[in-house]
Amino acid sequence: MPWELRWRPLAYAVHLAREQARSPAWHLIRRDDVKRLTLALLLFATSTSAQDVEHVTVYGVNLSGFWQTESPGWFRMSMFGNVTWGPLRQVWCRIGYSVTGYVSHCYRGDASVVGQLEQDARHFQLAGGAFVGEVTSATTYEGHHAIKVLGVSVATKDLEHGRKETPMPDAADNAGKREVVRGVLGGQAVAHDASLEADIAGARSLKLGKLQSISFLGRQMMPGKDGPDTPADQNYLAAYAVQFSDGEAICWVHQDENGKLAAFRCV
Repeated sequence: MPWELRWRPLAYAVHLAREQARSPAWHLIRRDDVKRLTLALLLFATSTSAQDVEHVTVYGVNLSGFWQTESPGWFRMSMFGNVTWGPLRQVWCRIGYSVTGYVSHCYRGDASVVGQLEQDARHFQLAGGAFVGEVTSATTYEGHHAIKVLGVSVATKDLEHGRKETPMPDAADNAGKREVVRGVLGGQAVAHDASLEADIAGARSLKLGKLQSISFLGRQMMPGKDGPDTPADQNYLAAYAVQFSDGEAICWVHQDENGKLAAFRCV
């Protein structure tokens, strides 16, 4: 395959952002690099280093909760540094808060991210960001993913949006997997792929107290499966908000045609 036709999933862009963040120069992000650089949410990455921050509020509420977000599923870079971003895809994530700051939980992995609220109680920036943008209301934000190429920040052209959703336990379960999630979390024996052993064990050891409700959020693709020649199935994963007596989690599930779990994760 010619070099200029190679493409990478979005996770690789985040990996580049994290590596670039190790350089002092990367932290000097100019406000004119991309539109609205005032919010940075690292939603699709592995852990980054954290700092102590206050539990900030924006428009009277905090960012903790369940979010449907947009992002390109892949990007392609030519040997000359020209970047082509894939079409925007919708995925589900949960943003929580810990002693080290906000933490975003998406299917790809958890990203420990920390930020600093500006004086207007509306804008903040999080370290090591592959996504930068602006909070536009108590339940919405917008912005762009970006990577640095030859010292220049290259951002997505299409404006990406995030929308916070309130779990509704009585809402219709359009994917029909609510009881599957309940069964797995409750310790029931469910046929599953051997590769899911660690994910199932992790879901059963969340230690968030008694399960109270499970709400269907929506569907999304399997991250990492999207590409310029092989568009991902946008309905592959069903996402659920799970409320416990001592906290909450987001779970994703997919069963094959025989009812065997092919994907399962709760964080």
